[in-house]
Amino acid sequence: MRARSGMTLLEIMVVIAIIAVVSAVAIPSMGAVFDLEQRGAARDLAMTYKFLLNEASMRNVTFRIAYNLDENSYQVEVGDPDTLIFSSPEAFEAHAREQDRLIHRLDKQGADEAAEAATQRFAGLSMMGFESKVELPGNSVWAFVYTPQYGEPQLPTAEDEREARERDGLGPKIVYSYVFGSGEAEYTVVRIVSASDTEDGYTVEVEPVSGVVSVDSDLRDVGASLSWLPSEAPSFR
Repeated sequence: MRARSGMTLLEIMVVIAIIAVVSAVAIPSMGAVFDLEQRGAARDLAMTYKFLLNEASMRNVTFRIAYNLDENSYQVEVGDPDTLIFSSPEAFEAHAREQDRLIHRLDKQGADEAAEAATQRFAGLSMMGFESKVELPGNSVWAFVYTPQYGEPQLPTAEDEREARERDGLGPKIVYSYVFGSGEAEYTVVRIVSASDTEDGYTVEVEPVSGVVSVDSDLRDVGASLSWLPSEAPSFR
């Protein structure tokens, strides 16, 4: 009796049906795994801010979180407690112009010393049990990072612009968010999304006055939580 080779049409149909059922179960499961990864990454970032808020006031230092938007990572750095930040790009440019004006009035040695003093040096934070450099999970990417000093949400470099950026010697795009020795943080909004679905993700928001750090699955309007703050200081007569 000859052994049967191949498969019958019925067997093929059964195999296809099994594959369809497994795929229907597996695809939502993978989506759930990615969602857990993004939520976990957002919660870890929120916990980092809460830790730094307490640590900065105890140590009287300034921390900054350096977001590498192109490589989907961030690093905590520590530096001068007198670090300056600005409320807008225009404020930063005005400060830079004033520093240039003052430096040009000094002699060569004085200019070098002033330039050195003006440089705000930060170094990677080394602390036992604390991971200062963190990479986002495999399917998670930055959608944007916003602080007032940049004026608008900062986005990762587009794929077609990265080669030009490298040619110009600029390296990956990095933006900063600061936590101060006073126990206050710079207003910051960070959005972490899925690489396969940029509408799906989590938002971390750091409020500047209260120090409240929140995590939400919604895409929030930048600055909406600060609508209660007055646009001008009160006047006294």
